[in-house]
Amino acid sequence: MSLYIELTEFLKNPITTGIQRVEGELCKFLPRGAVTPVVLGEDGYYTLPGELMQAIGKHFRDPSDEGVREIRRIAAIREKTPIKLSTRDVMLVPEVITEPRRLVYLESLSSEELERHRFIIHDLLPITHPELFSTDWLIEICSYYRVLRRAPHCAFVSEATREVYYGRLKRTKERGGFVFSPGSDGLGPRHRKDSGSKLPMNFTVLGTIEPRKNHRFILDAFEPLLRGIRGLTLSFVGKIGWVDGTFAERVRKMAADKNSGLRFVSSPDDDTVRRELENARATVYLSVAEGYGLPPMESLWLGTPVIASLAVPSLQRLGSAGVHYVDPLRPEVLRRAVLDFLEDRYAAKKAAEAAEVELPTWSGFAEQVFEWCTEPAVRSNLAAAAS
Repeated sequence: MSLYIELTEFLKNPITTGIQRVEGELCKFLPRGAVTPVVLGEDGYYTLPGELMQAIGKHFRDPSDEGVREIRRIAAIREKTPIKLSTRDVMLVPEVITEPRRLVYLESLSSEELERHRFIIHDLLPITHPELFSTDWLIEICSYYRVLRRAPHCAFVSEATREVYYGRLKRTKERGGFVFSPGSDGLGPRHRKDSGSKLPMNFTVLGTIEPRKNHRFILDAFEPLLRGIRGLTLSFVGKIGWVDGTFAERVRKMAADKNSGLRFVSSPDDDTVRRELENARATVYLSVAEGYGLPPMESLWLGTPVIASLAVPSLQRLGSAGVHYVDPLRPEVLRRAVLDFLEDRYAAKKAAEAAEVELPTWSGFAEQVFEWCTEPAVRSNLAAAAS
């Protein structure tokens, strides 16, 4: 048996966020030498050098421009003919696929050929929240969903995503597949805030500025507090995405005014993200739709509590440990949460909870995925060969 991992989309844009984060961490923690990277070409899968896995893993330990160049150099080396999957081979597909060429290939696979594939499903938001996407995107994603609907082996990053897959996509009472929680430790070692130190007056919002992340709502709710409470700041950490120009200009204009209380950190690297999370009294994550929701988990890992909406699947199993929920999602309810956190005793209590809550790791995620993709005897042989 051979285990392959498809990295076609990742190699086009090897960033360390989003789904690429999942792929990079898999490359970092899957048993060395046990998995062969591939890309999908015009007529099938082409293998890439095994050293690509190590190069990606190294880049995710210490991201750099040099690391990206090395990944691209190795990825340019590929076999001249596509591989033929045997009945015992497995192709792990951790990507979202919308490229027509790849979809045509996947849709052409027989049931027997599709049996050899393992798909990780990150979200199905175009089904549950079509209003958040363009018509063109919805049309493109339909072909991918037809493939997933036929696929016999799917895993999910949350129970919520699995429920939508079976209830809304397959329209069945059947419930199967596995749920693997992505790691919280992608930004480095766990951190616990010093209980004796003065807590910062900053609240941080991590993630691309887009409608479903509710940045406009957050800013509207914070503005009266920023004007009235000396030293209070709100930080938007992440690039401006698909928001209307008026709001984007509002963010830039306020951030340029040193007295507004709004900070804007665009396109931060991992070190900057870690620093911003550690130096926040709390992070704010009020997304209205998520497949998982990694930023609040990374915040908790670094000892910073979270002010969150109820629509974040990653937090659902934690209850209120380190988390303050805004429900209902109204400005006055968010302001009340902020005022609660401005009380040092409450903020310290939630920070202590954040430091103690049990959270998933990327090594654990990769181990679960590896077990899902391989038979017990094969796992043993691959592990022995990799050691």
